[in-house]
Amino acid sequence: MSAELRDFRGKITVEADVVLDAEARAFGRDKSDIAREILHNWALKKIMAANVLGRRLRGEGLGSPSDVDTGE
Repeated sequence: MSAELRDFRGKITVEADVVLDAEARAFGRDKSDIAREILHNWALKKIMAANVLGRRLRGEGLGSPSDVDTGE
């Protein structure tokens, strides 16, 4: 079963577009597939960092990230 995909449209810089286009041409891939892969990998790293943060906060007796007073 493939992952659920959601529609996302946004603006990117000219540099990002040129790199995506070059990668797509060089490897015969679709630009949107490349962008999705990049965003997915970035999201996985953010999730991993959040998990580590939660463990570190609990290890220091500070509870979970939602328990920390951010001053906002």
